[in-house]
Amino acid sequence: MISGMGTAPKFVIGTSGRREAVLLDMGQYRRMLHKLEDLEDALSLDQAEKTSKKLVPYEDVRRRLKRSGKL
Repeated sequence: MISGMGTAPKFVIGTSGRREAVLLDMGQYRRMLHKLEDLEDALSLDQAEKTSKKLVPYEDVRRRLKRSGKL
């Protein structure tokens, strides 16, 4: 069973007798996609922090947006 995924996944067995595909219910699939999106966001943030020459704190950005009427 995949941790935090609910019931055990079901497998599609090919003619060779080996597992060829996994069947997940929609709830499991959506949770897995959400976790994957979170991971991609974290990796993108990590890459941006490594390559950025200057980071602006969130509070400063929010203050600037409020002053300019964009928030």
